[in-house]
Amino acid sequence: MSHIHISIIKEKLHNLITHPYLIKHIEYPAIDEDKLLLLYSILEPIDIPDEKKEQYILSTMLVQIALDTHDMVTNAKAGQLEVDDEKSRQLTVLAGDFYSGLYYRLLADVNDISMIKTLAHSIKQINEHKIAYYHKELEGIEPLMNSLEKIESSLIQSVSGFFSDSLLKELGGNFLLLKRLIQERKLFCNERSTFLFDTLRRIAFSKGDVASKEQETYMLYLIDRYIDHIKQKMEQLTHAIPTMNNLLEERIQELFYEIPFSSKKYAEEG
Repeated sequence: MSHIHISIIKEKLHNLITHPYLIKHIEYPAIDEDKLLLLYSILEPIDIPDEKKEQYILSTMLVQIALDTHDMVTNAKAGQLEVDDEKSRQLTVLAGDFYSGLYYRLLADVNDISMIKTLAHSIKQINEHKIAYYHKELEGIEPLMNSLEKIESSLIQSVSGFFSDSLLKELGGNFLLLKRLIQERKLFCNERSTFLFDTLRRIAFSKGDVASKEQETYMLYLIDRYIDHIKQKMEQLTHAIPTMNNLLEERIQELFYEIPFSSKKYAEEG
């Protein structure tokens, strides 16, 4: 599989999710190119036909798109959908079901029951962690970070685990958690409030405490320490993986460059 092949797979994915009626009425689904690259990197060295690799990548990405589409309804208050636009909400739910059905059909057509079960288990795991995360059931920073990692990477990790690649499975989880934390940190610095930071404040401080500048500084410090810790783990993993493709190596370095300066400063002081 080559760089050109990734573009071909992405084009096929676009063709699958482009429904004439849906694109007129709802937001076109985004394709997470990092997850596409991670899937490609997992499957590239596996000794199976390229057609089979494509099926696994397309199926997994369709599941991800289905989950992301349903999240647009769940998170409508954040501005992804107009609150009063009931038709858009209903069509978005149906679109998520449509994309999910496509993944199932792709694997069912070739009777790949094992991968269907693998992805179904991952979907269940993601939904369980989303419930715990959004319903504020998590107590402690470690459970919070673990749930975030599972929400972001369970699909990628399940495919990697399907082929018994433990190093890429761990790298994928760390990569996607790092990406999420960098995004959340930037959002918090711009808007002074995100669901993650609100949850972190609830865990780290007493209920009666009034939000303060000192709390914000401390929460940023906690996130920065996690960012640095994950970066160090990723550096160790990249050295331990003998046959990682150049595209993923380059993207990892790009992600490291996105780490805020203050995170690097804390790392140096630590």
